[in-house]
Amino acid sequence: MNRKPIACPKYYPNTFEKLDRSIRESFKHKKGPGTLQAQRRNVKNDLFLVPSETMEKAGPCTAWGYMEIAEAKFPKTYLILGTNHHSETKYSTYLFANWETPLGIVKINEDLGKTLQDQLPQLVNEHTAHENEHSVEIQLPWLQFSARDKLQDLSFIPLTINTKDIKEIKKLAEVLNKFTEENNIPVIASYNVEDTATIKYIESGNSEALLNYKQRRRKDIKELAPLLTLIEIANLRDKKGEVINFQTSVSEENKREHYACINFK
Repeated sequence: MNRKPIACPKYYPNTFEKLDRSIRESFKHKKGPGTLQAQRRNVKNDLFLVPSETMEKAGPCTAWGYMEIAEAKFPKTYLILGTNHHSETKYSTYLFANWETPLGIVKINEDLGKTLQDQLPQLVNEHTAHENEHSVEIQLPWLQFSARDKLQDLSFIPLTINTKDIKEIKKLAEVLNKFTEENNIPVIASYNVEDTATIKYIESGNSEALLNYKQRRRKDIKELAPLLTLIEIANLRDKKGEVINFQTSVSEENKREHYACINFK
């Protein structure tokens, strides 16, 4: 049986028609790209940061990121990094079944998921961390829409992270860097960028300074792990974060909240 969606309707609409319309409106929004994606190009974009927020608040911003993902060369699978809010497991995946959204089924790449487990023995295949976790799931409708020309071939590997230790994150990044480079797998990390200071730390590639900054501001460090991991993978490839889009919420009730899409090149 497929993993059923748990993030809708809170994070995205719960019917095909409403969800498809919401994504299209996000792309065409005045704060979004203004149009749907063009045809794919033979361009390799492989390290992305995208919002971990509702379509109502961050849809146009998220569309900017998925515009670039959609126009890049289509890969054999995607690795999606999210936060683990629901289990004590340090690194968790879910390879038991395909995942379902109102747009249809997204296949798990079980073979490559097991290969990653072999390379990362701490990676646990478990239900607990994923049954009620939104951070990975909310990226799937965007992937489905951006890959609607390749839906039969679309697959992904979920990975949620629960550590605040920068040394552990750097070791994780080393494993993920080797795994994704060997298999040409793009990495999508789910995190909400709150301010321009965070962007400056991302652009500098200094994950430790970013962690210290968030700790000084007493922010939830657990949610930072996917971003820190992405920064460390980028550092291993000598890539720097380039802002695709940075904007405030389009929701009238949340005007002061900020979101960003960043491509590491």
